[in-house]
Amino acid sequence: MIRGRKLQLWFAFFIPFFIMSGICIVRKVYPFGDQCILHIDLYHQYAPFYTEFMNQMKEGGSLAYTWKMGLGTDLVSTMAYYFASPVNWLLVFCPRNHVIEFMSILILLKISAAGWSFAYYLRKHYEDEGILPVWFSVFYSLSGFVCAYYCNIMWLDALWLTPFVILGLERLVKEGRCLLYFSTLALTVFSNYYIAIMVCIFLLLYFLILLGEIHSGRIRAFGRFFVSSLLAGGCGAVLILPEIAALAGSGSGGIRFPDAAVWYFGLADELARMCMGVQVIATTDHWPSLYCGVAALFLFFLFLMNREIPRKRRLCLGLLVVFFLLSFAENQLDFIWHGLHFPDGLPARQTFLYAFLLLVTGYEAVHLRQGIDRRKIFLAWLLAEGILLVCDLFADKELVTPEEIRDSGIVLAGYAIFFLMWQGQSRGMKKILVGMLTILICVEAYVNMGLTSLETTDRTIYTEHQSAYQTLAGEAGEREDGFYRIDTFSRLTKNESALNHYPSASIFSSLINVDVATAYRELGMEGGKNYYCYNGATMLTSALLDVRYLMTDSDCEESPYRRLTDSKDGIYLYENLYTLPLGVMLRDEVMQTWDFTEGSSIDAQNRLAFMLGAEEPLLVPVNTTITPEENCIEVQEDGYYYGFYTDKDVNRITMTVGERTRNFSKCGHVYLLDFGYCHAGEKIVLTSTEKKSLQVQGYRLQEQAFLDAYRTLERQTMELERYTDTRVEGRIKVTEQGSLFLAIPDDVGWKVSVDGAEVTPDSFCDAFLCIPLDEGEHQILLQYRTPYFIPGLMISLISLIAGLLFCFRRSFRHERQCDDVTAVYLQDDEVTESTTY
Repeated sequence: MIRGRKLQLWFAFFIPFFIMSGICIVRKVYPFGDQCILHIDLYHQYAPFYTEFMNQMKEGGSLAYTWKMGLGTDLVSTMAYYFASPVNWLLVFCPRNHVIEFMSILILLKISAAGWSFAYYLRKHYEDEGILPVWFSVFYSLSGFVCAYYCNIMWLDALWLTPFVILGLERLVKEGRCLLYFSTLALTVFSNYYIAIMVCIFLLLYFLILLGEIHSGRIRAFGRFFVSSLLAGGCGAVLILPEIAALAGSGSGGIRFPDAAVWYFGLADELARMCMGVQVIATTDHWPSLYCGVAALFLFFLFLMNREIPRKRRLCLGLLVVFFLLSFAENQLDFIWHGLHFPDGLPARQTFLYAFLLLVTGYEAVHLRQGIDRRKIFLAWLLAEGILLVCDLFADKELVTPEEIRDSGIVLAGYAIFFLMWQGQSRGMKKILVGMLTILICVEAYVNMGLTSLETTDRTIYTEHQSAYQTLAGEAGEREDGFYRIDTFSRLTKNESALNHYPSASIFSSLINVDVATAYRELGMEGGKNYYCYNGATMLTSALLDVRYLMTDSDCEESPYRRLTDSKDGIYLYENLYTLPLGVMLRDEVMQTWDFTEGSSIDAQNRLAFMLGAEEPLLVPVNTTITPEENCIEVQEDGYYYGFYTDKDVNRITMTVGERTRNFSKCGHVYLLDFGYCHAGEKIVLTSTEKKSLQVQGYRLQEQAFLDAYRTLERQTMELERYTDTRVEGRIKVTEQGSLFLAIPDDVGWKVSVDGAEVTPDSFCDAFLCIPLDEGEHQILLQYRTPYFIPGLMISLISLIAGLLFCFRRSFRHERQCDDVTAVYLQDDEVTESTTY
């Protein structure tokens, strides 16, 4: 019997695991085919960041800072946002070329663990060791949240931890035991502080409900809740404090509470999102993914009708469900749920808590089935079908199709028939019905997941050039004994450097220094709220950023400015012939009078070149012909050419010069188009399938102007003596007073010393470190320390120790009280007999 009970609990793990595995097999996910489940940010961010985290651990690199992500990135704050879960440390054992599979297996295990933990919660809360908790756990682990956000691997820890946290909260309030609540909440906060914000909001609301269910000891319960919650949150301070510092300098910083209430959608549209097969929406629209089984509303109505459940509990949980629905639809509540911030895509991230709540109410209605009869079952079914009918009549048909509503209604009718048939059946017939219902539940979950989730990517395309990139980057590193950067013309993501472990000038992350992105954009490169990219760099900006090498799939990039050094498997490594060291001197005139935001990016670079000694413009316009069919630039003399445009409506542009072609993507970001070196008599033809008439003006780099500016910068440069992930040492001889520009973001973690004395650095373009220097020889030292890491670590350690002492003290007092009660019973013969019975 005990084994059977345990086996039933493990069904809650293996059912979602096999459902997800079955879909992977059908979708031909590696090793069953050539696909992988990389999708959206899992493709662009998480796979590269996990790879870099693995490489840093394997190579003994710093976990505080890395040069392999953008111009330099704090790893502690990145860890807090993307991969703080302790299980990610297992990456150190992962083969280098199987990080994708490591993440895929981890996703499946976390989803399956969510089923196990939800079933465990139901079993412990309701003392139910039957099959019922398993049925409900399937829909929790494969809810609309999972369908939409399975690829957000760092959010899935909260999915499986939440049932334990809720169970711990109930024990804290009703039994005075705090350990489970404190430990699981602390782990939730540590694993991902962002989703933990939503869990904490739900805990506060649920705690108030629990407080109303007890008749005494409310003040003590509040004290236990407050202290345990505070200390659990404090355990995450080692990551949260650095994260706050990083967010303050990112595009996600600042809090602007909405002035007025705005409703995103109507009730019919919202409730229709609970139907089976409804496509998830991960854009900046606000549509929630509310699916958690088509019977959820039907069971919710049964919950409200079940008089075996106390009226106060039905009222409170019912109002909480309504509050969730309001929160998804109203902007101010949505803002609060998402940590006083509107999500940039991936909306309604708290839907897993809604699924938890709705499934708990449904389970409670069925568990206390003596409070329902056929009349109530039939009425609840009519109400649920009536809501589906309203959705069919009034919901947006482009978001939820009539077929999806109809299919949901059919499956719902199947559940209603099951409940009606269950009443009064024999034990043997009930076993048959249990088997049939289990099959129906698994089929529904499988079909919904298969229709709405688990998007795949061609694994070969994603990985085919990684070996070449890594080999060429390694060979470039062997030739260099100082600091350098590598970037690429042909990229799958803006995080190629993290994916392939080389220093670069590009990144896509929610935690970037937004001032760097602004400087990039003003100087003609890609820059936005959560990215900056080398695309659009000119020879001058490339030199300033110390980009010494370029990797691309084109063999036609050699020019007076660039030479081919190596190639592998169709990828070519070029060396930029005009690069600058990590630090160069800028005259005071440049620091004080050059406004990089004035005019266009062309104007800004021309003014900078003049200030650096050029006697003619750096970039000059050339003859450009614009027709309804194409954009043609006449090449009248040899030179390096660029294209300038301001049209944000075009995403892809193709350049053709003779037999040479280049495709530009993300053109809506508006950056300079690099046409490469062209010869007199050639024509640069630009086309786009998205728009016939392109407004692109051609420009030519004037070699002498560039050389004049470059030689000015080259005269006074810092000689790099030593550098690591967190330390840069160099020496410079200054012949003309000015400021030492460093191609390093001016993150607050950098401490700068000049000749042994700590100084406060300035910033160049409001984005890069800059150190004022007088004439003479100077020793420069830069050291990086993650902001607030040490205070955060101390708070976390103190919170952990204090929390454990508090919990064990409560447990010890609870045991003593139990012993005292037992002793009293033993003194009374009648009570003794009753107890023995």
